[in-house]
Amino acid sequence: MPEDYQDLVLVAYKKMRDNGKLDAILPRETTTKLRKACLQVYESRNDPKDQDILAMFFEVDKMDCDFQKILNKSEPDDYRALWNHVRGETETTEERNSNLLAWLIDLEPRPRSNYYLNPDKTIKIAGIPIDDLFPTAGPGSKQKTRKKNTLPPVGDFIPLLSPRHIIIFCAILLFVVTFSFAVWERTSKPIEIPDGNEKFMYWDGDHYKPVKDPKQNVGVPIIPINIQTLTQQRKIKLPDTLTSYSIGKVWYKGYGNNHEYFTASGVYPPDTARILKKLSPGILRDHISYYRYLFTRLAWFICIACFISICGFAVSKLKKKVKVKSDSPKQNGTNTYFELHTSPIVEQNRSTLSV
Repeated sequence: MPEDYQDLVLVAYKKMRDNGKLDAILPRETTTKLRKACLQVYESRNDPKDQDILAMFFEVDKMDCDFQKILNKSEPDDYRALWNHVRGETETTEERNSNLLAWLIDLEPRPRSNYYLNPDKTIKIAGIPIDDLFPTAGPGSKQKTRKKNTLPPVGDFIPLLSPRHIIIFCAILLFVVTFSFAVWERTSKPIEIPDGNEKFMYWDGDHYKPVKDPKQNVGVPIIPINIQTLTQQRKIKLPDTLTSYSIGKVWYKGYGNNHEYFTASGVYPPDTARILKKLSPGILRDHISYYRYLFTRLAWFICIACFISICGFAVSKLKKKVKVKSDSPKQNGTNTYFELHTSPIVEQNRSTLSV
């Protein structure tokens, strides 16, 4: 299975860019600069063999067109997909973009089909093998013959996921978590309908639950069953959401700052000796705050968003390694190919190469 030509071209482009080989035609990566670079390259080294690449990119018939005129009339947005790819915004791109990038940096073999059909996988830039153009050893240093059981040189790393994909995923995850939390905190336990043998009930934290044995030890009073109370009485878990519309419709028990609120009148469920009182404007004003509810939920939202952002930042640091090796013998006996890894950590476990 041949290596991915698209990754090969992208790595070669980055080598050229990082070593200043493209400063004359592409000092900065913008759609406008890409357009100007294509014009300059076409004027300096127009070759009929590259007409297929230009025809595919601009989606025209090469037999009856003037590519000079097409390039002059092209818009910067025509190069946006290629621009996004070289900047790492997209993990993959269309074949026509990779072919154009190969033409732009004078990479051979090109286009993509020629690379896979050519048995010689040596990658060249302007006729010079890429390993000779960018040797792994520094200037003036001696090339050492690679021996068996020695590690190969470090390859190039490209992002595992594009920033756009990470942002979209984090936004979706934040929405799902926030929505799930909002649904969860408003979800109440289902009402349990008693069967013929359940004649009693007890308070189970936030609602009544039917039971058969009045002597069962549940830690709270067991009282005769009342279907209306069983189905209507609930403890309000989010009292700060109450408003003036709740006055006269909600009951409470409390003293000092310790207040509990319920959906129906009657006795205080955990202590049947006490009676619930109807919510009044004074209690609503002094003990309930909708702004406190909003502030608490905002604080939770910010914490969740920060956590997801940290996770997204960590994922953005993951890299896949593209290591260059060619099938043709070199002076130092090495080859050039592409290997993909998910993290630089795996470099410690790379397999050894023999001469």
